[in-house]
Amino acid sequence: MKSLSLLSLALVQLAGLTLFCKGFFPYKIYLPGFASFESAPAWPNGDRTTLIEPEFDRLVFVVVDALRNDFVFGKDSGFKFVNSLIESHTAIPFTARATAPTVTMPRIKALTTDAVLNIAESDTSSSLEFHDNWVYQLKHSLNKTIHFFGDDTWIRLLPGMFDKKDGTTSFYVTDTVQVDLNVTRHIKPDISQPDWDITILHYLGLDHVGHMGGPESKLMKPKQEEMDRAIEDIYEIVANQDAQRMANSQDSKGTLIILCGDHGMNDEGNHGGSSLGETSTALVFMSPRFESRPTLKKHAQQRRDTALTFGFPIIDQTDIVPTLASLFAFPIPKNNLGKVVTDLYRGSKSSSVLRALQLNAYQMGHLLERIIPEIANYLNFTLESKDHLDNTHPGWRYVEAFTLHQGYMDMQEETIATTAAKAYLEFIEFAQSQLASTASNYGLSDMYLGLVLIAISAIGLIYLSVPLAYTVESSLSWCAIQGYVAMAVIIFAGSMFASSFVEEEHMLWYYYIPSLYLLYTLKSFYESGCTWREKSRLGLLCILQMCLARVALGWNRGDGFVKYISPSMQWDVLAISLATPVLYSTLIIYTTRQGQGTGVSQGAGIIQTLCKVGYLLLNTLTAMFIMAYKIRTEIPDELPQTYSSLLTMEVVQRLDDVKLGRLIYNYCGASFLALSGLMYVTRRAGLLDVLQQNDVGSEPFLHLLLHMLTPLLILLSKTQNAALFTIFSMQYSMLKKWKRCSSPPTIVLCFTMTCLSHAGFFMTGHTNSIASIDLSNAYIGVEGYDTLVIGALTFFSNWSGSIWWTLASWTLISDWWDYKLVESTFFAVFLAVLSVAVTVLREHLFIWSVFSPKYLYQVAWSVLFHWLFQVLIGTAIVKFWAAPPSLTPDTEYVVAEDEESEKQTNPLEQD
Repeated sequence: MKSLSLLSLALVQLAGLTLFCKGFFPYKIYLPGFASFESAPAWPNGDRTTLIEPEFDRLVFVVVDALRNDFVFGKDSGFKFVNSLIESHTAIPFTARATAPTVTMPRIKALTTDAVLNIAESDTSSSLEFHDNWVYQLKHSLNKTIHFFGDDTWIRLLPGMFDKKDGTTSFYVTDTVQVDLNVTRHIKPDISQPDWDITILHYLGLDHVGHMGGPESKLMKPKQEEMDRAIEDIYEIVANQDAQRMANSQDSKGTLIILCGDHGMNDEGNHGGSSLGETSTALVFMSPRFESRPTLKKHAQQRRDTALTFGFPIIDQTDIVPTLASLFAFPIPKNNLGKVVTDLYRGSKSSSVLRALQLNAYQMGHLLERIIPEIANYLNFTLESKDHLDNTHPGWRYVEAFTLHQGYMDMQEETIATTAAKAYLEFIEFAQSQLASTASNYGLSDMYLGLVLIAISAIGLIYLSVPLAYTVESSLSWCAIQGYVAMAVIIFAGSMFASSFVEEEHMLWYYYIPSLYLLYTLKSFYESGCTWREKSRLGLLCILQMCLARVALGWNRGDGFVKYISPSMQWDVLAISLATPVLYSTLIIYTTRQGQGTGVSQGAGIIQTLCKVGYLLLNTLTAMFIMAYKIRTEIPDELPQTYSSLLTMEVVQRLDDVKLGRLIYNYCGASFLALSGLMYVTRRAGLLDVLQQNDVGSEPFLHLLLHMLTPLLILLSKTQNAALFTIFSMQYSMLKKWKRCSSPPTIVLCFTMTCLSHAGFFMTGHTNSIASIDLSNAYIGVEGYDTLVIGALTFFSNWSGSIWWTLASWTLISDWWDYKLVESTFFAVFLAVLSVAVTVLREHLFIWSVFSPKYLYQVAWSVLFHWLFQVLIGTAIVKFWAAPPSLTPDTEYVVAEDEESEKQTNPLEQD
């Protein structure tokens, strides 16, 4: 009955969550269709023969993934050639501000369409096939031949746009070499040919270096130098081609080279959030024609309070699209929200600047019609209708700019041009602010209906869980601690309404854990029926757990304990961490003996022995291969000679990294089969006899499963976090003893494990920012792009600490469905309160940078971690795979004998 109730409420919650996300993360409404020459406004003098005079006729657009501005403009930059062009005024640099989410797919959309994107526009979003963008305009409006080489995200986003293409997979993060060589190999043979007009290159290696080792990685400077050489090769080829084309035809305009990043990276090498490092990208316009063509300027003049960084202007990344449209004379895409970068133009040719701004303002005005319909009257005014327009209306700024523009064309006075440009920019900036403020068109009906379903699920779970607080085991001695649990849940729920608490959520979990252990320590001294010595030992267990928790909580924090571990000592710690679960497994196997006098067949005993030996041998080999894999992939500067011998093993030398990773998975699978075989034979023979006085517990197979999977979780975690799993194991051993002695109520035990699971996530270096998602271990054993496999590895990699504590909790549960009800209640309350918070605060300043990422994380916590792993997989493992067998008369006698022996032994005297 409890399982059916849990299933029903789970389905209600998931349905509500789906509706809520649909309303909270809507796909933006785009203006349908594509811009055309016919839809562009006429010049102020009525001329429609030309859109605008083009400045270039060819483009090389180079995107270097995660190209932070200091990588190009900083003192230690490897882009020596690019900086030499900047110094010689044949390149114009900017810092381009990206907006969250700073991940590749949304950033490419912003670079090509300039439409505002929300946090849900992730790497699985749909294509741009039906959205106006500059690639489409160059292809269809100007009939350009377009080649593309690099990140295949572009190919998926823009199907049918490229006449020649060669994509590389963007998700194999551990590849920092070949992924870029596959792009560079096209430079000389393809760009040297005259059969292209537009070439787009997207390099991924620098981003991969960041994910693997951060911006200070020893591979970062060489990678920058590699990218710089690629730009130099492109520049030399283009310069020679342009010289020849100019000599052959006066109509040739020259080639523009753009170097830019899609996003930056933070100090850990990750991205996705809104920190300064993640949003500050390099942008450089280069061309051999910058010196010879008077239209394009050397330095910015008449800047309108332009902010600077590294001495260069800061612009929005979205400004690239209208700037390209003006430089190449194609219609600005309909959904553009950027403004033309006027710093690229000389003041001596104001006609082109004003026309570019007019086109930009007119296009932005049409977007503005969605929220201010009457703006159309101002965009299409006539001399007759002008007198009837309201000069206090925002649209009047366009009328004023257009009138001044018309005056400049008649009198050619630069002062008029300057005033007209200022008026156009004011209108564009007004339109930007209005459109940006209304970019989040929430589906409130879906949000409210989803919120109701989520609330119904939470209330139903609370109703089913409350009676568990009044059971016999929940005696008066636990009332104070149960009250603390209730208060802690309420405080955590309330913290979801404050952005600072959301960002610092780990502080709450870090407070709850030692507080619980302190309460358990105090309660230990009030246990009735125990001697002072027994109370002291019980209290000591809690104090030791508190000390271990303090070490774990501070492991990765600021100047945490990990800072005191030298590079060479790190490998000793890793070796100890990998050996610990093997030793625990050996101890459990040793203390699990055959029952006496049960008539065991010799064959069954031999099979049991083989399974035990096979399990231990496979676990040992798995640990060794994980050690070898970590050493080989991380290439340490300081490595003790003891571990170097692992790399000389024949099997390791014959396998590459991918095959070695797969071998580790295979060994884990074989170990699971050996454990399953041991369990099957033991059950069939009715031989299992667990010696609880040796602290094996009632579920030895779950213990063995936990210690079998620990090395795999270490593999999927950062090497510096390996020691945490050893600390977890020590905590768990003490927690088992304390739990057996104290018999805490289900609510108390469940909240304790929930705190440990959540703290385990933050202890391993993760936060509620998308930028903290670690991809460096999500491709172990993966050769090609596989969404399901890489997604699963990403989840296990980032939630490794939480998953470990969930596996550990399975061995401590006495009533599975009661525990799952309480656990589901906690997660349901967290989700319901956060849903209310983001609904109430949907207009908050930090809704997209703080609350939206948190909500995405909570979806992952609720759907993937809780319902999928804790409930579904947990039920399959605990209730089916490791369910205790039916007892035969003989085994009943053995178990009864052991239970009688246990009653005569005080559990506090056990080790």
